[in-house]
Amino acid sequence: MNSYASLSRSIPKLRRCGKAIHRGICLALLLLGPAHAQYYEVIRFRQNDPFLFCHDGYEPIRANACWYPLPPYTGGLAWDYTWICDPPNQYGRPWTDRDDSALVQYKTVCPHAITSGEWSGSGSPAAAPTPH
Repeated sequence: MNSYASLSRSIPKLRRCGKAIHRGICLALLLLGPAHAQYYEVIRFRQNDPFLFCHDGYEPIRANACWYPLPPYTGGLAWDYTWICDPPNQYGRPWTDRDDSALVQYKTVCPHAITSGEWSGSGSPAAAPTPH
């Protein structure tokens, strides 16, 4: 048995390419995959809306948040304190698990955006399609 026959049995997608397409070309296309790898992670805030989360932050009211994003919203490291929490305000409320996990997710998810855009729909992005 040659190695090509064993390879075609181990990759079921290769058989689906059909006889019209040379199997070597099909195999190359399967191995290369998409030119740009896509990233997806469920965002636990703002009803899984990446634009709203990366652009406006994790809380609908900034006065409730310990941090907020800064432009460009694709950096993940571009954020600042609201000075409501300790740190940096020694008299502020302590950071919650929600505050911490939102910042970790911001640093993980938002750098995967290709560009930082502005809202072009009507009304507020937080109100489309429902308030969130």
